[in-house]
Amino acid sequence: MVTLSHGQDAYARFAAAVAVTKAALQGFQLVRVALVSLILFLSGCSALLFQTFWLRLSGLAFGNSIWSAALILSSFMAGLALGSAIAARLTLRRVRPLRVYAGLESIVGVFGCTLVFGLPLLGQWLRPIFQALWHHQELLNILRFSVSFLVLLLPTTAMGLTLPVLLEDPLLHRRQFGRVIAAFYGFNTLGAVAGALLGEGFLMRRFGLPGTGLTAACLSLAAAGIAWLFAGTEPARTQATQPQFSLGKQTPWKLLLVSLGTGALFLGLEVIWSRFMRLYVASTSTAFCTMLAVVLAGIGLGGLAASAIRTATPRKILPLLLLLVAIGTLLSYVFFPVPVLQGDSKAFHIESWPEIARLSFALMFPAAFLSGILLPIIVSCVQEELKNPMNSTGLTILFNTVGAAIGPMLAGFVLLPWLGFQSSLILSAAGYAALALLACEKQCWSLRKPLGIALIVLGASFVLTLASFPYHRNETHFENARRPFEADQSVLQKKIEGTADTLQLLRRDLFGEPYYYRLVTNAYSMSGTHPRSQRYMRLFAYLPLALRPESENALLLCYGVGITADAFTRDPRLKHLTVVDISKEVFDLADSYSGSEYSNPLRDPRVTTFVQDGRFFLQASPDHYDIITGEPPPLKVAGTVNLYTQQFFELMHNRLKDGGIVTFWLPIAQLTTDETKAILRAFHKAFSNASVWATCDLEWIMMGSKGPLQRPDQELARSFWSEAKTRSDLGRIGIESPEQMSGLFVMDSEEIERITQGVEPLSDFYPKRLTDAHPDLKAAYQFGRNYFDTSAALRRFLSSSFIKEIWPEEWRKSLDLFFLVREMQFISEMSGSNWLADLDLYLRHTQLRTPVLAVQNSDEFRLALAEKFSERAHSVPAEASPDLIAGALARRDFPAAIQLLETEKDRGFSNINDFFLLTYLYCLNGSVEKAEALASAEAGSIQKDWFVDWLWGELQAQFGFHPPG
Repeated sequence: MVTLSHGQDAYARFAAAVAVTKAALQGFQLVRVALVSLILFLSGCSALLFQTFWLRLSGLAFGNSIWSAALILSSFMAGLALGSAIAARLTLRRVRPLRVYAGLESIVGVFGCTLVFGLPLLGQWLRPIFQALWHHQELLNILRFSVSFLVLLLPTTAMGLTLPVLLEDPLLHRRQFGRVIAAFYGFNTLGAVAGALLGEGFLMRRFGLPGTGLTAACLSLAAAGIAWLFAGTEPARTQATQPQFSLGKQTPWKLLLVSLGTGALFLGLEVIWSRFMRLYVASTSTAFCTMLAVVLAGIGLGGLAASAIRTATPRKILPLLLLLVAIGTLLSYVFFPVPVLQGDSKAFHIESWPEIARLSFALMFPAAFLSGILLPIIVSCVQEELKNPMNSTGLTILFNTVGAAIGPMLAGFVLLPWLGFQSSLILSAAGYAALALLACEKQCWSLRKPLGIALIVLGASFVLTLASFPYHRNETHFENARRPFEADQSVLQKKIEGTADTLQLLRRDLFGEPYYYRLVTNAYSMSGTHPRSQRYMRLFAYLPLALRPESENALLLCYGVGITADAFTRDPRLKHLTVVDISKEVFDLADSYSGSEYSNPLRDPRVTTFVQDGRFFLQASPDHYDIITGEPPPLKVAGTVNLYTQQFFELMHNRLKDGGIVTFWLPIAQLTTDETKAILRAFHKAFSNASVWATCDLEWIMMGSKGPLQRPDQELARSFWSEAKTRSDLGRIGIESPEQMSGLFVMDSEEIERITQGVEPLSDFYPKRLTDAHPDLKAAYQFGRNYFDTSAALRRFLSSSFIKEIWPEEWRKSLDLFFLVREMQFISEMSGSNWLADLDLYLRHTQLRTPVLAVQNSDEFRLALAEKFSERAHSVPAEASPDLIAGALARRDFPAAIQLLETEKDRGFSNINDFFLLTYLYCLNGSVEKAEALASAEAGSIQKDWFVDWLWGELQAQFGFHPPG
């Protein structure tokens, strides 16, 4: 039997104790890593929520133009970079890092929440200063940047310090640094994913900005509380906190430049990807949130993957990763799964978040995942040179953050406008390849080592990918975006990849000349000159001009295709028109439109343009206006909600002169009924004498004034209607006499108050009251139908105290007829009607032209082109005949219409309705025998249905017509 000596026995017990202690320490370290990962997850969730709010609210306070957004983003990034710079310079002594972290996270929570509530007030407080500096734009921009930097400085600097400070935890030093930083980075970024989804999908809808801001603060304070509670387990420090590191000859400059480059390239790619995706995906907040979540998920999972990589030489794999990102960026675009056309409209306008997530995953996830691996690897390489974890992390993140600030501005202001999205993407991929060369060491190229072989293979693969790249693929994507809008035979006139959007201008020709234009922005028809759209666009100007004919200046927010501006410039009494649009490219396209009686309104010397966010313009401009109107983008486009809140309408109210008028677009077909009421409530809160007006569709117009409106001066009102250009233009959109203005009335403030009772207004603090939900077109139609009913509309008009106070007596003639015409046109356009019964009423009981043309699927614009075409041809071309027939009917020239229809009969009726119309006109013109003969001749080709039975019965009752057979 073998026995141990006392010395050996003691040694064995000591070794066992050491093993147990070591195992316990390793277990404690794992718990520590898990605990810090949880803290960083909560911190990431809170930080993403705060970042979203700060950028949104800063935009409301300092402007949302592309330049304003760049200033605000730069301010945000500058704070993060400052925090990283402090981390690069300091080493913590005599303090527990977790407690320092707890203090920093508390600063983020407290000050971040304060900013959520304080930024809107700051915008109001700064308004007098903005107005004083309005004519000194350089000073104004300096002020905006300085103030946004200062208000964001403390919380963003604290954010920039949090991760480096945690890495000073002494218990974490015992674990492999690269794997720890990767795990922390991954969990922090996955927390940001949770913040993005939680904020957009639940918190903002349920609690608005205040509740979501408080939630973000609670998450920050929870992370701070956990860190503080567990800080007591740290060993105490004995040395003082002091600056320790300075840049010098030993600084790994190549690695820091790689960090800067990857930050710039990846954030630039996010801008490029977003621009490309918007050719297929709706530009809604949900879509942007989904894309952001996919990118962050890729980065977070990449960070966790990096934590599983066991390598003692991270520097060697860095060039390989950079080449993989370069190749992945190109291949993800090349193999992008073009989505299937959606719905009956055949439009690429995807709103389904699972589909958006699928497309985003295919395009963005590979590069995002590899980028998530890259940053921890770079930090590890820098740490090998500098040794101190906090300094190396802070320095690396500092350069990465500076790059992240440069990248989006470089992509948005330089690459996309100059090169386009595809060339910008290729250049970004080449940038990653260049960084791979920069990160390579001489020994990396050795063919004797597997690493060298892998590097050469990947380099050759990248060159091969570039050589075989489908360089014309971008044209396919542009074609897909505009394809649904080419169904009416429109053709592309001009394409612009601008700083904020991709714009494609389409033109629809008729008889060899421009009939209308359509401006497609990304994947959406943003504006156009279609005659139906011109009705409400021109009324934005004519409605307030008719009620305030003495107006001298006007402000137009959003230029669109210039229809509203053109209407304003037709009034010779208007002395000045200010036009504001966020897009420079929209103004650049102004010379691209041509047509009958149209000239570029921007060439009028009375017109001044500003490339600026309309909301900030109202806040900063010192001028007051007689009229303010706006034709904003579609309501569900991200950011448009800020142009429909109570606070925005109050800004409009403040910029009016006493007695000034505001008109604003309310497209109820794009809204649910609840959303319509929320907007009406917001408008009514700002304008106590609000009213709503409309032609014969669901494109409504809200109108309000500053103070009570006065009845228009009779002499000025007559002068307004006697002006040839104005009267002609009003006639083209269906307002053929002053009395027809009465037929536009929908409701006054009393009715708005009644239907919105108990409804919360759309507000800056509750933007999700305007949801991404699809509108219920049936409900919108029924809502509008209730207000277009002739008897109810007439009753509301006659009983309205608003109308009694301001409406001229001479405009109150034939009210029942004009309301009836509007109702009939509405039913015809929205659901269809008996076209010949409508035509009969218009011809026999009114002198109106526009409804007659509309029944024949024509309008004044088509008719003018058809008449011009016929004059050139010296005959009646078959393709112009339907419009010429409609024109003859509009003039009540029945013999001319009959002659044109007889020509069609000799050619062989191409449309059975021409036969019915000729039969009807024979009877109306007193030629019943001709009608009977025509009906008998065509009896064999007529399929009897309800319409034929109705027509024969009506003709028999009215004219003594004898039906065939």
